[in-house]
Amino acid sequence: MQRLLVLACLVAVVVADSYKTPIPILKDDRTQNAYGEYTFDFETGNGIARNEAGRQADGQESSGGWSYTAPEGIPIKLTFTSGAGGYQPVGDHLPVGPTPCLPYERNDY
Repeated sequence: MQRLLVLACLVAVVVADSYKTPIPILKDDRTQNAYGEYTFDFETGNGIARNEAGRQADGQESSGGWSYTAPEGIPIKLTFTSGAGGYQPVGDHLPVGPTPCLPYERNDY
């Protein structure tokens, strides 16, 4: 039991040390106007980037994306649009559902 406690304390110290180094913000640009249009774009020193632009047009319309490296070392890039058609993300890492195979064909009578 004592060995487990010592091991847990050692792990806690190692993990705490890794969070002491601040990650620099390399870019942080933001704009907005009185008509509800906005943009923002930022990037951090550890490779995280995020951007978005939007406006009011019978509801909110936005588009943008972000990129980062996953814990497995895989680069992730996601883009999206959102508006009247809903939120629509696009990225190679996103799962793809099965193609529906209907036993009939619809007719528009």
